[in-house]
Amino acid sequence: MDEVKINTSKTLTLTLPSDPASNTVSVSLYHEFGDLVSGPTNATRTGTGVYTITYGQKASGIYVLNSGGKHRADFTYTIGGVSYTQSQIINVYSPYIAYDEFFEDYPELEDSFGSNFDKMERQVRNIINTFVGQTFDPYYDKTIFLEGNNRKALHLPLPIFTLKVVIKDVGLDEQTTIHDSTDSDLNNLEKVRSQPFNFNSSYFIKWRSSVLDSLNAFLYTNNFSAVTTYSVKADYGWQYVPENVKQASSLLLADLMNDDSTYRRHGFFSVDLDIVKLQTKQSFYESTGNIDADTLLMDYTLFIMDYIG
Repeated sequence: MDEVKINTSKTLTLTLPSDPASNTVSVSLYHEFGDLVSGPTNATRTGTGVYTITYGQKASGIYVLNSGGKHRADFTYTIGGVSYTQSQIINVYSPYIAYDEFFEDYPELEDSFGSNFDKMERQVRNIINTFVGQTFDPYYDKTIFLEGNNRKALHLPLPIFTLKVVIKDVGLDEQTTIHDSTDSDLNNLEKVRSQPFNFNSSYFIKWRSSVLDSLNAFLYTNNFSAVTTYSVKADYGWQYVPENVKQASSLLLADLMNDDSTYRRHGFFSVDLDIVKLQTKQSFYESTGNIDADTLLMDYTLFIMDYIG
């Protein structure tokens, strides 16, 4: 699976033994949440049986790959009257620290590690994601399906910074749009309990008090029914990489490049070289391997992984 930096272009290639019917290969790009990101679009034939598609900037100047997460490109074509689909998966991610930012602080490491920077940065990114229990990617215009909870506020698995459309009774005859931010008559829900450090993002949505106090209140209940499926379309995640996360990434990268955390990465807290004796902490999974990085990440930690022996 290819790793692709967010807000960059990516070209995908399908190679077949021969050309399909009408030299036509259609491509649809899906996000791991299930949303159609782009397509269907006809791929470009570049040779016999070779078809490519490039996901770059849209007419608006915004990149197609502007959201983090796994993306699946489905190549569909017909040979001998039979339709086939081949899929390719890429992972789109937000770097936590840029090449220039890091080597400005550690210029002495550039010659030795510059060519491996992206690979090592992704390793550090995965360490941080596992430690804090979340990623710092944005997910624009994505839809998540949730069951109600019989509570006044609906908890979301990711923070949202822009709430767009909410539909109840998804897939049923009673399916109803209960919120649409572009329609003043359906602007019924709002974010609550804003999350610090993330531009008033929130893990919760609820009915506006003005709606429940209005003459139309009988149309709605003041909770999210547990027997109802809701789809919530929003901009999720993080709009930016927090400065603390950048600093923690820099520290961990420097450790990796200097091989300065060999013992700490394996949980050793005592090394006696006279008589070979190594001792590990039971809580060795509770750290990134750098105490300063752990401290920087404390405000962003949703949970800490522990070891079960």
